[in-house]
Order: sequence, then C-alpha cells, then structure tokens
Amino acid sequence: MTRIGIISDIHGNLPALEAVLSALNAEGAETVIFCGDLVGYGPWPGEVIARMQGSSIGVQGNHDAAACGALPTNHFTPAARAAIDWIRSRLSAADIAYLSSLPLTREMEGMTVVHGSPRGPLWEYILDPWTAAESLSLLSTDINLFGHSHIQGGFVADGEKVEPIDPRAGTIELVPGLRYLINPGSVGQPRDGDPRAAYAILDLKQGTIAYHRISYDISAVQREIIRVGLPRELADRLSVGR
Repeated sequence: MTRIGIISDIHGNLPALEAVLSALNAEGAETVIFCGDLVGYGPWPGEVIARMQGSSIGVQGNHDAAACGALPTNHFTPAARAAIDWIRSRLSAADIAYLSSLPLTREMEGMTVVHGSPRGPLWEYILDPWTAAESLSLLSTDINLFGHSHIQGGFVADGEKVEPIDPRAGTIELVPGLRYLINPGSVGQPRDGDPRAAYAILDLKQGTIAYHRISYDISAVQREIIRVGLPRELADRLSVGR
C-alpha cells in the first residue's frame, strides 16, 4: 500500500463521494482512508455507509458517534441536531453497528488517523500552529491524518517550529525528519470557501501529499436535502463552501 486516497467529512453526500472515489480510482489509489464523519447533514447516510464499508479504513467522527447514540447532541447546532435525529430514524441496525465499531484513533503503516485531534478525537479542532504542536506532542508517528474542520491543508513541524500547509501548492514533498498533520478537507461540506469536494493522495513511495478538488452536482444534493425535509441551511451552504 503505497498510494493512498485520504478523505474526510463525507456527511451523507453521496454524489460528492462518488465523484471523489472515481477520481481516486482514476489516479491509481490502492486504498482509501477516511478521517471520520461518514454521516451528518446530508440525505444519504445509509448509502454512504454501504459505499465505504468494506472498501476503506477509517475512524469515527463526532457525527458518526452521535448517530449511533455514543455522543450527546446538546452541543450541536439546531440544524445539526435535526439532521442527526433524521439520520437515526433511517439507519439500520447494521449501519449503527458499523458506526459504533469505528475506532476513535487508528495507527497503521507508520501513520496515525484521527477525526479531531489525538487529545480530543471527537471534539477538538486543529486550526492553528499551537494546537497542532500540542497534538504532535501526543503522537509518535511523523505522518498524521485528521479532519473535523472541513478545511483542506494541515501543518508541518520542523522541531518546535510549526507552520500551516497551503493546499493550493498542489503536490507537496514530505521531507524526512519533519512531522505532518494532514487534513484532506471535506468531501461533502467544505468550509474553506471552495464548494468543490476535497480529497488528498498520499504517495508513500514518492514521499508526497497531493491536495485535490473536484466538482459534483451540488444542485442535485440541495434538492434532495430539501425534499427529505432536512434544514434548508444545510442545502444553501453547499453552494458557498462555508
């Protein structure tokens, strides 16, 4: 396993997921790792679980935990709570069992995978160099994958110096001796101002991480969100990537 597709925060957006998986297949990804939140916000929770189960490796996100009853939703926004209630009424027992089985952290191939952060897998956001440094101090691996913020990029540490990674650079060389926190961005609900689905490709043989975006039929997803009765704001925000 040397060429790995990295995705996160699908949030029940099946058309976005299918676009990303097709791109990863075309680009020769040998496996897919996801950094949590298969469900939440979007209208295809069961379909996304079915698409990912057995064909990918990942961790549990906060919306996944809430959907299977492992996390209270009192700290969620009203729209997010409404979506979780709707999702719970539609997931099968097998879907819930699968979400419940996902670990909070996973170490594999010399990498650590987490949704939020190693300190708070289901709640903490890594948004600044200070939090990134705190997170890296808890990790033994040099390449670390996370999501939760829906913002593509991450951080790189050279000793105690930690700097953000600009995903607009495209393909970035992973320098031996440096440590990385890599966020592929959100497949299903980006929040960095770019509404296109986000993903990344980690090439362990070449020693690179490549950030990508791909368009999908946002209007079709918006129509389905409204049709099934989910909060309209969850549809509207897809157009602006916020």
